[in-house]
Amino acid sequence: MEKHTIIPTSLVVRLVLFLALCQLSLAEKRTYIVHMAKSEMPAMFQDHTHWYDSSLKSVSDSAEMLYTYNNVIHGFSTRLTPEEAQAMETRPGILSVLPELRYELHTTRTPSFLGLDQNAAMFPESDSVSEVIVGVLDTGVWPESPSFDDTGLGPVPSSWKGECEIGMNFTKSNCNRKLIGARYFARGYEATLGPIDESKESRSPRDDDGHGTHTSSTATGSVVSGASLFGYAAGTARGMAPRARVAVYKVCWIGGCFSSDILAAMDKAIADSVNVLSLSLGGGMSDYYRDSVAIGAFAAMEKGILVSCSAGNAGPSSYSLSNVAPWITTVGAGTLDRDFPAYVILRKRKTSPGFRFTE
Repeated sequence: MEKHTIIPTSLVVRLVLFLALCQLSLAEKRTYIVHMAKSEMPAMFQDHTHWYDSSLKSVSDSAEMLYTYNNVIHGFSTRLTPEEAQAMETRPGILSVLPELRYELHTTRTPSFLGLDQNAAMFPESDSVSEVIVGVLDTGVWPESPSFDDTGLGPVPSSWKGECEIGMNFTKSNCNRKLIGARYFARGYEATLGPIDESKESRSPRDDDGHGTHTSSTATGSVVSGASLFGYAAGTARGMAPRARVAVYKVCWIGGCFSSDILAAMDKAIADSVNVLSLSLGGGMSDYYRDSVAIGAFAAMEKGILVSCSAGNAGPSSYSLSNVAPWITTVGAGTLDRDFPAYVILRKRKTSPGFRFTE
């Protein structure tokens, strides 16, 4: 006769509760950005990284640093429970422990509409402009776009310290004298949402969305004749500074843009020696000392880097704006001078206006 082992009901209940508590503990972990006071590092540590690691291990044996920051702030990002984050705030040398925020992403005629396409424009074609490096934080870049043609440009500026990172569908040959650098940042994103689905997007600087290619070409795109949108608005496409160089920092993915990745990209862009930082993303309004973009922008401003950010797509109230710190140049479109009208003729010859696009 076959024997069966009988497990007491109480043991099963305890096991289920234990597994549930383990899952709850894991679910509670989230990413925090820890801002340290550099000058308060104890003499016993050889460098700041060892100090950061010791401070982290004092509240969590299992936590690891996602990024360390050296330019935008002095500190690091990591995954902690709320209780561990609260304990971290009490440690010596800690300035703040900020929960990570998710940011969201916020044309051919803009230069002429603003009167900047003449020889005496704000950005005349000169050798000095070709030395300007614009760093764009967005969804990456589609390097094959004619907006990144380097015809007529001289050597890459000697001040440039960055690189062209390789990855899925992206090689060093995708960079040139126009698109001089490309990097991608995904540790914060993957820590929260899991590994990037490479069947849907490229784990590299390549832009699978189009937003980053649009914003970087709007800022620095080379002159492209015969551009149009399905035949509409035909003309010459050009960026606001067509002879400037561009470096792309991919921080936005299908699930959004995470502040630990954004800070890491700003930190690296400062080290790479960009002259301008452009961010067309936002996460609403918050106190400056709790806003990662504002904190990073302040550090960039101190180093002589102009930071330009989008005001956002919401409205019309003032509280709907993003990126309003006074050291950020906040940009928003206030008017348009064109549309693409089409008309539908209904019964009794009543005409209804609308817009039309055909591919």
